[in-house]
Amino acid sequence: MKICLDLHDFSVVNNRLNLLLEMKDHFPEFRVSLFTVPVDRKDTWGGYLIRSDILSEIKRHLDWIQIIPHGLFHNRHEMRYVTYKQFKDDLLPQIEQAFNRDALPYERGFCAPHWSWNPDVVKVLNELGWWGAVDPRQPNMSTPKRFFRYSYCINEFFPVFDGLKLHGHIYGTANDLGKCINNIFDLVPVDIKWCFASELLEDNNES
Repeated sequence: MKICLDLHDFSVVNNRLNLLLEMKDHFPEFRVSLFTVPVDRKDTWGGYLIRSDILSEIKRHLDWIQIIPHGLFHNRHEMRYVTYKQFKDDLLPQIEQAFNRDALPYERGFCAPHWSWNPDVVKVLNELGWWGAVDPRQPNMSTPKRFFRYSYCINEFFPVFDGLKLHGHIYGTANDLGKCINNIFDLVPVDIKWCFASELLEDNNES
């Protein structure tokens, strides 16, 4: 059976790497898809004196960690009112440049902060061959040609079945990893086949 776990709001300094390593110890074949904020806000996250050390540690684990862009600064509506030209010519290049500065490989997928984007963002993703993450709780959300849609949040009861897609956050929500890690340990078999989000995409035939 295939299963994947996506976690939002990961960044170099907001990482909960200790918990991810605990999961890797528990599940030898563990993989995780991390929707990652490219630019750490110093006034928000702190920890800059050791940022380079943490970045080096993250890079040691990229065989089982998938990095996926999650906005630029993670401002609530930074992708909600952006135009086609602004996203294509300004914001998306800034996102790519931030990851490239860190020499951090990333998947060509995208999730807007707080699931807040508009059809112009989706149009750019489609044109450039990127996929996007959509919220199953928003049936009218603009959907790219290729998209990822989770099945259950990790603070919910979830049955174990093929193609299960679990969703949570790194920190600060009801479904953050720290609060819910035992839920995963208790309900998911150790010998499950773990996948990245990019391996469980869906197609939108209407795009």
